[in-house]
Amino acid sequence: MTTVRVIGCGNPDAGDDAAGIVAIERAREALGTIPGVEVLPLVSPLDVVHHLDGADAVVVVDAIRTPGGARPPGTVIRAVAGPDGLQAEIGSSLSSHGFGVVEAFGLASAIGPLPEVVVVGVEAERTAPGRPMSRAVRAALPHLTEAVVREARSLAAQAERTQTAGPSDPPRGGEPLAR
Repeated sequence: MTTVRVIGCGNPDAGDDAAGIVAIERAREALGTIPGVEVLPLVSPLDVVHHLDGADAVVVVDAIRTPGGARPPGTVIRAVAGPDGLQAEIGSSLSSHGFGVVEAFGLASAIGPLPEVVVVGVEAERTAPGRPMSRAVRAALPHLTEAVVREARSLAAQAERTQTAGPSDPPRGGEPLAR
């Protein structure tokens, strides 16, 4: 059976840092219709490492902060983790402990091979505790939610094709992951 984990990261009480959690909750019904998808709505970045085990693919949804503010707030981004984890240019940690998804995938890749991992994020504007979500990130939530569902659906289909291909079957060409 295919297992695609959709993981929401963030802090529900820190403005834009709640975006990953909110997007997962908004997508929950649609995600529930995709066979093999497990939804984990509130996971700390360090705990993401534990949830990679046994998954065919993982979608992590989080608020991102690009070093140097290269992207405007509310920009929805997609990044694929490679064999060495995520590129640091994706964004800096929003965790109050300085350990975010970039660091989590770096640690996980040092421990062993990663399943296919796609990060769907939104550029954060403000993440101060007790502050509301910014207007730019609130406006981006529908796009972020749609991107999460698209990624989960695509990864589930891709994992299912891979599992159903027999050892003598040639690899089947799949459609590229949605952007």
